[in-house]
Amino acid sequence: MSREHTLTIEMLEELDALYEETEDMGVLGRRPARWGALVEELRKIRRLVEAGVNVKIEGTQTTLNTWQSFYDWAHGRYHALEDGYDSWMGDDDS
Repeated sequence: MSREHTLTIEMLEELDALYEETEDMGVLGRRPARWGALVEELRKIRRLVEAGVNVKIEGTQTTLNTWQSFYDWAHGRYHALEDGYDSWMGDDDS
């Protein structure tokens, strides 16, 4: 396995789109529609980091190389996931 992986701008755009997509729940308002898919993609990134792979974020100086750096990046970018979704990227059991 390569010791480095680049998270491309295109992939970031896809992740952002999953985060932003909502569905109409009628009188209940709108709710996230694709957060489950987003969490699965974030878990893949987390697993790379946990395996010792440096994950570089294209177009930035950011490299994810520890669980904490991954969490800080993911929470900063997708902050509502932690409070608004039962399944979390930090565990594989939910």
